[in-house]
Amino acid sequence: MPNPQPSMPRILRLQRQRATLLLAGALVAGGCGRADGESSADADVRAATAGVVIATAADADALVPPLVATTAGKQVVDLLFDHLAAPAMAPVQTVGDSGFRPELARRWAWAADSLSIAFELDPEARWHDGHPVTAPDVRFSFQLFTDPAVASTHARSFEGIDSVTVRDARTAVVWWGRRHPEQFFQVAYNLAVMPHHLLDTVPRARLLASAFAAHPIGSGRYRFERWDRKRQLVLVADSANYRGRPRFDRVIWTVAPDPNTATMAVLAGQADVLEVLRGDAVTRVAQVPTLRTVEYGSLDYGYLVFNQRPARPRAALFADRALRVALSAAVDRAAVVENVLDSLGRVSLGPVTRAEATADSTLRQIAFDTVAATRALDALGWRWDAARGVRVRDGRPLAFTILVPAASGTRARLAVLLQAQFSRIGARVEVESVESVAFASRLRQGDFDAAINLWRNDPSPSTLRQAWGSPRGDDVGANFGRYASRAFDQTVDSAIVTFDAARRTQLFRRAYQIILDDAPAVWLYEPRNLAAVRSRLVPVDMRPDAWLAGLGDWRVQGTAP
Repeated sequence: MPNPQPSMPRILRLQRQRATLLLAGALVAGGCGRADGESSADADVRAATAGVVIATAADADALVPPLVATTAGKQVVDLLFDHLAAPAMAPVQTVGDSGFRPELARRWAWAADSLSIAFELDPEARWHDGHPVTAPDVRFSFQLFTDPAVASTHARSFEGIDSVTVRDARTAVVWWGRRHPEQFFQVAYNLAVMPHHLLDTVPRARLLASAFAAHPIGSGRYRFERWDRKRQLVLVADSANYRGRPRFDRVIWTVAPDPNTATMAVLAGQADVLEVLRGDAVTRVAQVPTLRTVEYGSLDYGYLVFNQRPARPRAALFADRALRVALSAAVDRAAVVENVLDSLGRVSLGPVTRAEATADSTLRQIAFDTVAATRALDALGWRWDAARGVRVRDGRPLAFTILVPAASGTRARLAVLLQAQFSRIGARVEVESVESVAFASRLRQGDFDAAINLWRNDPSPSTLRQAWGSPRGDDVGANFGRYASRAFDQTVDSAIVTFDAARRTQLFRRAYQIILDDAPAVWLYEPRNLAAVRSRLVPVDMRPDAWLAGLGDWRVQGTAP
């Protein structure tokens, strides 16, 4: 509810926020004094590596891996908890194990039938309380992720894994019921390993309320120090870590009340990093000599989805593929994206982004052509009714509503532009804005005509089935428009089980072409991810799926790699 006057408590909160940011800046600058016998250059490096301050408008939701559901939370747990192996390159290679490097597992061996992988743990790996990381920890972590009492949103990531067994204290064996190309990726990428000796006695349903959730203990190169919720979260270097001490002493997230305040913290020198720049923030960063922008790819795409099987019968007109194609041809996607996102967005390729290995910019798109769109509508029997100011067929107007979340200014502006473009071909469009929870609920229930959604792909192209595979009864997954195509399903399923990399890519691209031709959505935009980074910092391994995962290897300008 708008407040016509700034209240004193609000002012005091902003003052406290500024004090928090200044304190974080002081931590980064701490240790500036030169030690006895220390050169000026060495003192500068020591001061520069005292800490990295990250400004954010979103606090972590949880710090226990199975319970984390937000990007902010994942950033933290990626630094606290190690996996059996880690991606060695971007984009992440999901077929086989050649795209991974050892982490907790120093080596692994496939069974002759490829139905199991034995992971031998590094004997030097330790939890932050000093206990060794063991095979029972790996088994326990799998059980925790998949336990219905935990209700982890990540549980489906482990479907197909039969079990994890313990061969000996340092060897965990992961078993599958059948072979598939992404077996290694499935366990190595998704399974953050947690300490059995600290969590085994915690009731699964009360995991979030446990002492461990408030003070997690992992095996990563950073350890937990403190969390002042909605204000500041601090990790410190694990100086004796088995993978080597990270370069920076501390990582500090300062939580701002909104994105603009977070941007101001970086511009004012009170923070070193901001994950994503939007609007005029890119220009403002370019004007600060001590800052630069770093692009790291995107797995997100925004689209206008047509509901083909709605909860309400009015929107059933979108079951007609020819109508969807005509409406798609009426949209000047390039103009829309430029108007709303300027240089911070690109026209979408479809349900795949440019950061993915299977992307193909040469696929046939539905071209912007209002003449072809109007001819198609005429042929379909949608005739212009001057008296009503809309096209009509069998007495029914060509009218629908676009649903958007109120919290997204980008999608609200897109909806208004689409409304204008559709009106030029005789369609009457309304825009309905609802709060985020209601938006998500109505998508799941099918209670909308059309909606502008933003989807983040997993590094695996196999998630195409989750987002666009035909519904199975009431289970639509993330296929909110209820799109159904046997040809698409069969092609995706064939791609998923194909081991040959070139053939697999070919099949996924064939699936992309099928869905582009079917037009279940107007593929609008792919946001560009530009981070603001202090110029003295040299980022390493900024992957689209986990831009901060390589922070332990970031360095300071002028220091050795």
